Amino acid sequence: MTMPREQALADLRQSIDMLPQRTRQAMLSGLDSNTVITGAFTDGSGVCPMLAAHRSGGRTNCISFPEAWDTFTGVNGRNICRPATEYEVLHLRMQLEESLSAPMVSSSGFAEAIAEYESSVVASRERMDEQRHEQSVEARRERRRESGGFVVDLGSAIEEHRCTARERRSREATETGLNWLFEETLVLPDDFGRREATEPERVEAESFDFSREPAIMPPRHRRRPVLK
Repeated sequence: MTMPREQALADLRQSIDMLPQRTRQAMLSGLDSNTVITGAFTDGSGVCPMLAAHRSGGRTNCISFPEAWDTFTGVNGRNICRPATEYEVLHLRMQLEESLSAPMVSSSGFAEAIAEYESSVVASRERMDEQRHEQSVEARRERRRESGGFVVDLGSAIEEHRCTARERRSREATETGLNWLFEETLVLPDDFGRREATEPERVEAESFDFSREPAIMPPRHRRRPVLK
């Protein structure tokens, strides 16, 4: 049974093998001229192995090495940045030396794996398209069986109705024009303006006799509220 530490070391070796040779050489020399840390690219006191390789002239994409290095040192996902131990740097150096001394592996294996993956994706898409086509055909057959063999194409009928409606509205707009916008909407009687206006009848005010005594109205008796 593979232990987590052994698996982390195997993943670190695999990520090292994926680096270009010049990057591995630059990283190996950078271990001697820099203080190696883990958990970050740099903290002011040291640098990670990848940044050490960059400073030594082995600049390349990070690929999977930083995550494998942090996992091997036990700080991945823990937001921890610390100097690498001598044990960790020693194992990294050993893996770099073994990777550089190993025979060159042709990249044709990766190309074959990529081609196989792409072909599997294409085949999967073709199978999905075939399944959708079969489901569509089966659905049409089911509708035909339910309708007694008579299939109604509602899509074409709806589109024909829309075209007819558009033509009718266009024809009505052309015939009507825009004159209706300028027509008066106020309806007046036929004899408006021909009938003479009559003066209102004058009503003479009733003469008032100032010598007559004013009439005294009887006082109104207010009802007292009854307390209940």
